[in-house]
Amino acid sequence: MKRISIAISTLLLVFSALSAQTMSDALTLGQTNYYGTARTLGMGNAVTAVGGDMGSISINPAGGAVSAFSQVTFSTGWNTASSSSSYAASYDSYDSRAAYTGDFENSKTRMTIPNFGMNLYFETGNRSGVRGWNFGFMINRSQSYTQMISASGLEGHTSMTGALATFADSMPGNILGNDNKFDTNYSWNSICAYDGGLINFNSDAGTYYGSAETKKLVEGEYRYEMLGWLRQNIGTTTLGSRNDIVMNYGVNIDDRLFLGISLNCPIINYKYSEYYNETAQDPADFPVTPEFFANSSGVYVQGNPTYYLGSTYQYNYVGDVSGGNAKVGFIWLPADGLRLGAAIQTPTAYTVHEKWYIDVNAEFEDDAQNASSSSPTAEADYDFRAPYSASFGLAYTLGRTALLSVDYEITDYSIMKFSEQNIDGFYTYEDPFYRVNRLNKLFCGVQHTLRAGAEFRVLPAFCLRAGFTLAPSPERHYVDNEGYQVYAADYDNWFDDYESGKYYLDGKGKYSSDRLFSLSFGAGYSSPGSFYADVAFRRTSLPDAYYNAYSNYLSHTVSGVTYDIVSPSVKSKLSQFDAVLTLGWRF
Repeated sequence: MKRISIAISTLLLVFSALSAQTMSDALTLGQTNYYGTARTLGMGNAVTAVGGDMGSISINPAGGAVSAFSQVTFSTGWNTASSSSSYAASYDSYDSRAAYTGDFENSKTRMTIPNFGMNLYFETGNRSGVRGWNFGFMINRSQSYTQMISASGLEGHTSMTGALATFADSMPGNILGNDNKFDTNYSWNSICAYDGGLINFNSDAGTYYGSAETKKLVEGEYRYEMLGWLRQNIGTTTLGSRNDIVMNYGVNIDDRLFLGISLNCPIINYKYSEYYNETAQDPADFPVTPEFFANSSGVYVQGNPTYYLGSTYQYNYVGDVSGGNAKVGFIWLPADGLRLGAAIQTPTAYTVHEKWYIDVNAEFEDDAQNASSSSPTAEADYDFRAPYSASFGLAYTLGRTALLSVDYEITDYSIMKFSEQNIDGFYTYEDPFYRVNRLNKLFCGVQHTLRAGAEFRVLPAFCLRAGFTLAPSPERHYVDNEGYQVYAADYDNWFDDYESGKYYLDGKGKYSSDRLFSLSFGAGYSSPGSFYADVAFRRTSLPDAYYNAYSNYLSHTVSGVTYDIVSPSVKSKLSQFDAVLTLGWRF
């Protein structure tokens, strides 16, 4: 039996792109993984109480006033993102999940410039009180989005075409030949799927069916189901980074207390594409007799019997994001060797401009019925509030021999919020972001990040560094009143039932066991003159990623209880390797 387990939006087209935002998108924009200079990276970014380095200013703005000299730095390096993925076919949720199989390796390497800038220090000449102040301008990288995932497997129960057909059931057939169909309030996925030959319309029943589906007599009625096997290929590619433009001011009070404030402008460039391809293992299992068909000239004609060979769906997205926040902090030396530090950052106010479009195509044994379709490029603008954060640091120096440092950072992701902008003086009656903001509040919580680092001076001009970062996932899940585990996707699928109180959560969210963990090490050289150089390497293990190519659309009833046929999924183990070289000059 078919059913829809996803919400069909009735918003106007101008807001259709906005309603597509997800909790995952919010976390993508909101989470931070500092880069900066090779020194801070080599120490695991545990520098809240350390300072004295251009990279440390992004973590604690008081760090710019610690060193009583001016400096300019430039950092370069590379980032390699790797994934190891496996594929699981669809399964009946009444039974256990299908096993993940295969080992599909991918990697992508890109050159980076994680830091450059200048920090100017001015002495006041005072013997007490304010002994100096600094002004700095720099650009520090705070996130890399590079990642590539792909996997493949055999599927015999569901297909992308069937999911698209189910989703299209709300779209009347009389708009199919409409030249202005992309200006209606119907899903572009559905329109492109029909124009591109992935789905067909049964005018007698008034329903759509997928090109990989065949009419079958089941329990006295005709249904559209798959009768053969498909080879499915699923993949995503993500590119981009976040760089913070930082203007910093700090003061040195008696060489014991350092205060700082920064005004930061994060700039995000983000590109994402996903593709889904399926190929019939035996085309004879997939006979197709479309009632209408758009030929290469865009003319709708009666289709001839043929066989489905395969299809491809691709989604492309580009986001340009800019924002602003402020950060204040201090570093205090209460006793010789002991250093305490703290900093707090306001929520970041972002403005997002995004563009996206869809490409689809289908191939049949009869070449005349091959089809493809592309949507127009959609554009949208909206606002996003990223979370605040606070960091606390403790460090201890053993003369000029060693430095040990520990940081604790807290970030509250539950306050993340999307909001619409005024478009030509017009607001929608309904909040297009209510759903995703509700998920953000319920299923995102507080992240507690621990960082630790050490620096050992083995020679007067040479030192070694090491550090780590541990950041548990901020995502939460619950148990509902019927005893089921409820994750964000489950709540989203049954949103109205949970919001109306038909089902309700126990109110005690449990955090995911996923975590980010990185290890880093590095070395530094300081010449007798003004020149210094640092190098660092970091390997980061990211939380596993789960990717479903399409929504669940089939169900199975056992003893009066309906269970989903869960669509195929890809599980990926993700990691990144970073190398950074920093060159600096003091003056």
